[in-house]
Amino acid sequence: SRNIDPADLAVVSVTSIAGDNVKNAISSSARIEGDCRHFSDEVSQKIETSIRRIATGVAAAHECTVEILYDRVFVPLINDADSVDHCVNAAIAVFGADNVNAHGAPMGASEDFARALTFAPGAFVIIGNGDSAPLHNSGYDFNDDALAYGTNWFVELTRQRLKSKS
Repeated sequence: SRNIDPADLAVVSVTSIAGDNVKNAISSSARIEGDCRHFSDEVSQKIETSIRRIATGVAAAHECTVEILYDRVFVPLINDADSVDHCVNAAIAVFGADNVNAHGAPMGASEDFARALTFAPGAFVIIGNGDSAPLHNSGYDFNDDALAYGTNWFVELTRQRLKSKS
């Protein structure tokens, strides 16, 4: 946290620690796994550099070795500004300006769509699904009524984009 601007999201979570699973002896090795969340490739690089520096230093202090496998499974999801404008305009046309939050705060969730945005401009949009439990929660219940809202928005977005191309 001392190497990254406080205005940038940088979350490092240790999600698993495992040893040799021997109850009556000190493990000969340990495996630590985790996850990192960030909004830029620059922050991702700083996180990786810090993890490598700290882990190597701790290992040296305890006269042991460390092997670090840092996989960038998730890339930051960065919306294209023009695509966001198109999405917002369509949403306002369908839902009304009072029902559209065009300036939502960045989210730390990972999303496969981020990979698609590395190849083509686009925007990740949240339409809303009611007050159910969060996604990936056993209590989550998809609100089927949201399908109509999403469909209407996609139709309007397509209509506006095709109209602007003609």
